[in-house]
Amino acid sequence: MPTASIFLICFFIKMKFKINYKRLAWIIFILLYSALFFYNCLSPYRNFLFSYFYTMVLITWLCKEYYQKKLFFQPNSLPPEAHNYLLRGLFALFFYSAFVFGITTIVWWHQYRISNTPFVPMTGILILGYSIHLRETSFKIKGEMHQAVTRFYLSIALLIFSMALGYDSYFLLLYGFFIGLPLILLQMFHYKRVIQSE
Repeated sequence: MPTASIFLICFFIKMKFKINYKRLAWIIFILLYSALFFYNCLSPYRNFLFSYFYTMVLITWLCKEYYQKKLFFQPNSLPPEAHNYLLRGLFALFFYSAFVFGITTIVWWHQYRISNTPFVPMTGILILGYSIHLRETSFKIKGEMHQAVTRFYLSIALLIFSMALGYDSYFLLLYGFFIGLPLILLQMFHYKRVIQSE
């Protein structure tokens, strides 16, 4: 929780104190509730700490995206009519189900854990951080929109890969490879066609 608090303080300083108090109150509630809920949920199990930390970093970032009224899995710099709502819905279903499967791996599906050591979730946390960095900078780079879209969806691919490692789950590796990656590629090709047609 201290990490989440520091993140929020830095974020609002950067936003020059233009605060939406209703959204801020909601995300503080979500962070506090999630910290308590997932600690109680995961703490009885071996090597839970880094998976718990991964969960809180992910939720904090999702809260930040919610505060900014963004959907993290689509390029927000493109107009609303450019989005494919079917692909968007399918990826949302994939992502949130993957999150549930990750928690389930720690709690019930112990046979699907990759190593049951802290090293794998720690690697997942590092990849998550890098994927967030790529996502945040993808549309700030100078160059073609094609390159920005490619970088954006590379960040999303890294995110789902980080989730498999963050929850130490080889089931999520397979789920991400066979379901998540094709959805990411379909979205990327959709946006590239939209950009090319403009």
